[in-house]
Amino acid sequence: MVIKRDNAIEFEKQGVKMRVYNSKDECPDASIVYQETQKGHNEEFYHSKSNFIFYIIEGSGTWFIEDKPYKVETGDVVIIPPNHKFYYKGTLKQICITAPSWEMEYEHHVRNIEL
Repeated sequence: MVIKRDNAIEFEKQGVKMRVYNSKDECPDASIVYQETQKGHNEEFYHSKSNFIFYIIEGSGTWFIEDKPYKVETGDVVIIPPNHKFYYKGTLKQICITAPSWEMEYEHHVRNIEL
């Protein structure tokens, strides 16, 4: 499968510009999303089904996973298993892979975050 950038869906959610390349219907095993943010993700949440794997392409910031802060920078990888709450702050360009593919009904809001 090859997904061209022109076929990706672009939108902004919780302070993050996203380019979603595929859905569960196209590939049930994994989804991939390109993300950019100037401040961070202003919602703490968790997903009860998918692993979230982030590769930091550019920038730096702080990830908060289960209330523990982690400094990140270009070239780092962040892995969040299901049922672990998280959010992040910083100026970042990153790739997010969810496995299995992301499904809305398994995403759970914890709280809004002041950036």
